[in-house]
Amino acid sequence: MNKETSTLRSLANIIVRAVDSMERAYAQAALPLPSLDKPFNPEDPAEALAQDSHVATAAKNLVAACAQISATVWNPRRFVTNQGKGYNMSSCLRAVSDFNVVDVLREAGENGASVNDIGAAVGVDPRMIERILRLLATHHIFREVSPGVFANNRISSTLEKAKPSRELFESRETRFVGSSGIAAFVENDGEVGGKCALYLAESLRTPGLVPFNLAYDTKETLFEWMEGPERSYHVNRFAFAMQGSAAMEPADLIFRGFDWSALPRESVIVDVGGGIGHESLTIAKKYPHLRVVNQDFASPIEMSKAHWKKSFPEHVEKGMVEFLGEFTFDLLRDFFTPQSVKNAAVFLLRHIIHDWPDDRALVILQNLRKAAGEKTQLVVIDKLVPFASTGTLADSKMSAIRGAEQQVAEAPLLPNWGAAVADVYLYDLTMHLMVGGIERTVQGFYELFAKAGWKLVEIHQSPGTQMSHIVGVPA
Repeated sequence: MNKETSTLRSLANIIVRAVDSMERAYAQAALPLPSLDKPFNPEDPAEALAQDSHVATAAKNLVAACAQISATVWNPRRFVTNQGKGYNMSSCLRAVSDFNVVDVLREAGENGASVNDIGAAVGVDPRMIERILRLLATHHIFREVSPGVFANNRISSTLEKAKPSRELFESRETRFVGSSGIAAFVENDGEVGGKCALYLAESLRTPGLVPFNLAYDTKETLFEWMEGPERSYHVNRFAFAMQGSAAMEPADLIFRGFDWSALPRESVIVDVGGGIGHESLTIAKKYPHLRVVNQDFASPIEMSKAHWKKSFPEHVEKGMVEFLGEFTFDLLRDFFTPQSVKNAAVFLLRHIIHDWPDDRALVILQNLRKAAGEKTQLVVIDKLVPFASTGTLADSKMSAIRGAEQQVAEAPLLPNWGAAVADVYLYDLTMHLMVGGIERTVQGFYELFAKAGWKLVEIHQSPGTQMSHIVGVPA
């Protein structure tokens, strides 16, 4: 048996063990494995079980092993050229979401609808609808029930907007209100990210400019560009997209790390750049003795006020939450304006630091350090980029940080689990494409914190997610 044959057998064995583990977990819980053919139901106990650490680890091994087998056995020329056509997937996903196809199919039920009916409902040539849906169905997004008849499945249904399709076509500005935000995320990435991706190579030859600048022929940052009054739709969609990014993670992710219960009564959490305040609201609901300051641009803050009044009116009525729409785009560009809230118990930054290259991220953290008290803690919630190779952290100081050690997959899987964690690297490049940002390694965070006057003391990594709680204290 040669090495590659042995590798295939080892990967197959990993798949068998992972399937056994998942079947055992669902059998013990007397629950069926969620069906790919049925719409996604986030309230289903079977979906909740998928977040169990043992089930999540088994799923991770399955995805990694299946992808590695495909890469090993498939024609390499076809493999690489298919990857090169990946833009078709993102553009088709954006199209079906933009034209509310998922919501039309939701109303059609499990038997689906013909492309003629779908085309009539959304105002698009049914022949194009058919071609788009067939490509997506071939990748297990949607289901072709019979020739030319399509229905939602577990994956496509995540793009639902939770409104009658008629209302979605009547009011484009409010399409995402009440939704999970996943559709907003896919549309934002498909439109803005898709355009920027075309200019990656050109940007490498143009120092000082990121792909967004070339794609939109502007010297403004994405945030400055969105400030224009004609782009209010983009701003609102972006805010819901951030909600969607949270929806992709376990519902209790905010509690899988930093111990919010240990904060004294009346402690102040500043949700820096918190959008509509989804994360801080989740914390406040569980620990209503904590105060919250939600801080962002004026537009998201107005949306935040409505969101909090609807979701947690008691906290608003008791004056336990404050809304500061004081961010301007000059502030986000330079961050020279000092942090207005002093001596907070926690500065919470979820998906903020990854928006910025090191020099700008440094100024953000320095300003927070200047506003911090002796007991202030910094909680950054971002993705940690694992290495695709084996090895340990070279700096002994980093190795001593609780939770900093990278977990490694069993051989012959790639040490970082390969395709099962591909979204980390996709996010990393998306940050560069749109805003010149970066997803960081442990070393990247360690060095950035130290330069800004913070000491990285603990990292909480949770199975089933690539998001980590990265905790710092004043140095």
